[in-house]
Order: sequence, then C-alpha cells, then structure tokens
Amino acid sequence: MVMFFVLGLLGFAAHGLNDGREGFVLASIVSGVFFACFLILFAVYWIGYLLKGHAIWQAERQAESDGPSTGQRPQD
Repeated sequence: MVMFFVLGLLGFAAHGLNDGREGFVLASIVSGVFFACFLILFAVYWIGYLLKGHAIWQAERQAESDGPSTGQRPQD
C-alpha cells in the first residue's frame, strides 16, 4: 500500500519534469493508476481492521454471557 502511494507521488512529480505532451499524458495515467491501487488497498485494509475489531467485540460479548448472543434462544 505504501509502495503504491510513493509510486503515485513519483508519477505525479513526473508531470513537472516532462515537457512534451505525450510524457504528460503518460505520467498522469501512471500516477492515476498507482493512486487508484493505493485507495483500493487502503479501503481493504480498513475494512479488515474494522471487521477484526467487530469479531473481537462479539467474542468478548459472547464470553460474558456464556452462551449465544442476547436475543437468540438455544434450539431444543
């Protein structure tokens, strides 16, 4: 994730270094792709982090009640 962020910044910095129109277009496409990859990986990381926290919270809550979560009845 960090690698894509740095590569995106480098691609964005390449905008100023290119004098030709073709180089500018290529640098903007490359930096856009790298930033898109960074955003996707960032979102996946945070969704996983939140799901992990939720699972821990749910396990603690279930351990406190020594059975199924509140509102659920055991089957006969």
